[in-house]
Amino acid sequence: MRRKPTTDSRWLFVSIIVCIVVWGCGLIGDDKPDYWPTDGWRTATPESQGMDSSLLLNMLDVIWDRDVDIDSVLIVRNGYIVLDAYSYPFAAKFKRNIYSCSKSVTSALVGIAIDKGYIKDINQPVLEFFPRYTAANLNAAKKAMTLEHLLTMTSGLQTKDNWRHGWSGLNEMKWSSDWIKYVIDLPIAEAPGTRFEYSNCVTFLLSAILQEKTGMPALKFAKQHLFEPLGIKKFSWQSNFQGITLGYSRLRLRPRDMAKIGFLYLHKGVWENQQIISSDWVEESTRKHVAARGFPGYGYQWWTADTGSFIAVGYGGQYIYVIPDKNLIAVFTSSLKIEDMTIPTGMLYSNIIPAIKSDKALPDNPDKDAELKSLATLWQTTKPVDRDKFRAGTADASTSLLPGEYINSEYGFTAKYDPKLVVSDPEELHQGVIFRRKGLKGLPIFGVSVNDIPRGLVLKESGQYLIEMYREIPQIKDPVLRRQELFTLPDGTPANYVEVAWTYRWFDMQTVAVIAYKKDKIIGIGVVGHEKMPKDYLAEMAKSLKFTN
Repeated sequence: MRRKPTTDSRWLFVSIIVCIVVWGCGLIGDDKPDYWPTDGWRTATPESQGMDSSLLLNMLDVIWDRDVDIDSVLIVRNGYIVLDAYSYPFAAKFKRNIYSCSKSVTSALVGIAIDKGYIKDINQPVLEFFPRYTAANLNAAKKAMTLEHLLTMTSGLQTKDNWRHGWSGLNEMKWSSDWIKYVIDLPIAEAPGTRFEYSNCVTFLLSAILQEKTGMPALKFAKQHLFEPLGIKKFSWQSNFQGITLGYSRLRLRPRDMAKIGFLYLHKGVWENQQIISSDWVEESTRKHVAARGFPGYGYQWWTADTGSFIAVGYGGQYIYVIPDKNLIAVFTSSLKIEDMTIPTGMLYSNIIPAIKSDKALPDNPDKDAELKSLATLWQTTKPVDRDKFRAGTADASTSLLPGEYINSEYGFTAKYDPKLVVSDPEELHQGVIFRRKGLKGLPIFGVSVNDIPRGLVLKESGQYLIEMYREIPQIKDPVLRRQELFTLPDGTPANYVEVAWTYRWFDMQTVAVIAYKKDKIIGIGVVGHEKMPKDYLAEMAKSLKFTN
């Protein structure tokens, strides 16, 4: 009978990929902050807020060294800014188009409107908000469409207005003579509440509902009931030719004011001891109502994570991350391509969250703090065209770890990985995993594991053993052992080459691993990539395992 994996060896290779699906758990901050940042944020060193500045320095160094199109990074822990860095020519004083992060603000305004009695509740049928319109393609399903269906992106309308459709429906709405009529006239593809379908048009409809019920554009309503109480003074929000605030995009805020939105939600709608938004609305908005693409779930215009964290996300890499259990807010503004938009999330779980070491102050680290501030200054003051000469002058040639090469002196082996895998994980890795590097987009992941050999496990069965461990991870679905064969490493050490296919949500993934027994340890190199990554590319890294003694 094949032996079930033990707890001691559970994280062999599996922890290489767990970071993709789990981020955010840990310390609980005080319910009431030391102060309210209405008139401005206070700053502090990372260590004073229980964070390791070296990990934040590593993150900023990767952005600088690789010319990643991230324009700003703002981190707030326990109500204090511990990092506020900008890429030239951006600065704290400049407003940015936060794109679809605007949707989360629109959601807040809907909640405020309900709190103040302008809107009855989320169960009101959408068509009742527009009595002067007679909707085309009218049927029972469209009549049943409610405000909540708009909030959760489950309206059932055939909007076809997101990036997967080339924004064709969004452009059609913009070209129409009446945007409200355009949206409510759309055919119903399925019963409301059936399925999540990301839509800009339905968020515009939320803004139109706000204007219908409050008698003022969403921008004016936001100014009175949200921005002014929070001390947000610099903002703009585009309207269409009908004078209706867009709602779905084009809100312009400064990063520090984006963080105020996160801080308000972190504190359950309270600001300066005033309930700006009801705590019930905050809770409902930021919990999972429906499964969604890109993140574990979707609430009321907020993306949700399995851990209780929630995120406002905008095109090009605009993010407001709220991690309640860490008392943490992280804000990114970026100019990233669609295929690169996962980079900030990768940095969140590779550097920012792992930098949190304690709920108490750490010992001062003035040298690292000075380096962090120096690099932030360099990033903000140096034009991209002038950065290469600075990199050349500050390159560290005295490192013992060669770029793209892992060296283990204790067990006498080396392995090589793609030098482009520049994102490093924290030192406190899961049991057995001693080294890990990831690409800027999160993949591929190169990992090194050393652990005790499970009793009774022979080398040739280690592939099936890996499968059994994968089956114990709830987020991993349908792991299949594609290939397993014994071979000999160039140094003469017997090893097992393993290929595993598996699924995470709608992503087809693959793991290529080489496992060897040496010095009473099971030593492995595992490389994770999506299904379309060339297998030879992943295998070359896995097979680079070489024992030197």
